[in-house]
Amino acid sequence: MTDLLDRVASVVETIVRPMAVELDRSSAFPEAAIKAFGAADAGGIFMPRALGGQGGTMQDYAKAMTLIASACGATSTVYMTQMHCAHPIHSNGTPEQIERWVPALSSGEAIGGIALTEPSAGSDVATMTTRARRVEGGYEITGAKTFISNGDRADVIVLFATVDRSLGKDGITAFLIDTKQTKGFTPGRPMKKLGQKAASTVELTFEKCLVPDAAVLGDVGSGYQILLDSVLTSRISAAAQGVGFATGALDATCAAFGGKGLLSSRAREWQDLQFFLSRLYAEVSAGRALLERTAGLVDAGDPEAGTQVSVAKLYCTDLGVRVSSQCLRVLGELGDDKQLGVERCLRDAKITQIYDGTNQVQAMLVGRALRTPGLAT
Repeated sequence: MTDLLDRVASVVETIVRPMAVELDRSSAFPEAAIKAFGAADAGGIFMPRALGGQGGTMQDYAKAMTLIASACGATSTVYMTQMHCAHPIHSNGTPEQIERWVPALSSGEAIGGIALTEPSAGSDVATMTTRARRVEGGYEITGAKTFISNGDRADVIVLFATVDRSLGKDGITAFLIDTKQTKGFTPGRPMKKLGQKAASTVELTFEKCLVPDAAVLGDVGSGYQILLDSVLTSRISAAAQGVGFATGALDATCAAFGGKGLLSSRAREWQDLQFFLSRLYAEVSAGRALLERTAGLVDAGDPEAGTQVSVAKLYCTDLGVRVSSQCLRVLGELGDDKQLGVERCLRDAKITQIYDGTNQVQAMLVGRALRTPGLAT
């Protein structure tokens, strides 16, 4: 898939990177970049070619996400959300649902979203209160979601709601919300955020929102399993962002010392700096290796893939924050240079420790798995 990654890199260097500073300043949605990926046959990386994708692997996707995040965090979040929406549709949808949405999401013709988190139900999805009540011909949905990427821009949203709260996770059902055709659906205004400012994040309100039976994704009550399948992709995405932010910060720092005359003529100071940057490079290299190995386990359907995805998400997102912070520190006052972009890498990286399952949740999942004899060897 060298050609695919070359196409991704070309869009990154010609479209994404030149726009990054301005997008961070204006919070303008990076729709042009998403369409550029589609036009370059660099969207829908692990979707089938017959559906407008690239027929690639999760490893290909992780590498592409790293490239995009190293240049612009907001664009990488919009890009990955396209896949977070397309993946459950492709895996669980009817032929009509798949044909309607997967090619459009892969090409950037349609913008997608996925709505899970609620104001009072984050990691504990079994307590969600957004309700889908059975009515003649479909369902009436009432409730609210929050922190929804692309929520105000999306043409289609994979929504999770419960058909019966007494059933716990067994009542959770996935629905496809065609935002242009659905009444009772209201997106809020984009939130003001620390980082990833151009990746629109909103609250969604559903007030007696009527959807037809054809909007059900998969079987009624299968939403929890769809979620479990989906998090393998979304947590790989976050891990790839972490490696990308660390890479972007380190590359910019090395360029600053090499290109702005900041190298000290005193050998000892330069040696200390070399040691410092070399250690950061080693950390980034280790994170990249972990990410790519984990993505390979997902490709292979390895039974331990779920635990390793949590490991990668935990380590790589922490890596993005840690390396960006260290680069900012060694740069001194230059670290605040918005054109250099290291401070943006740090701001963009912070949220990755929180979304797609907080890192505390990832540590809990890994801890549970460590009870299995031999897992850590």
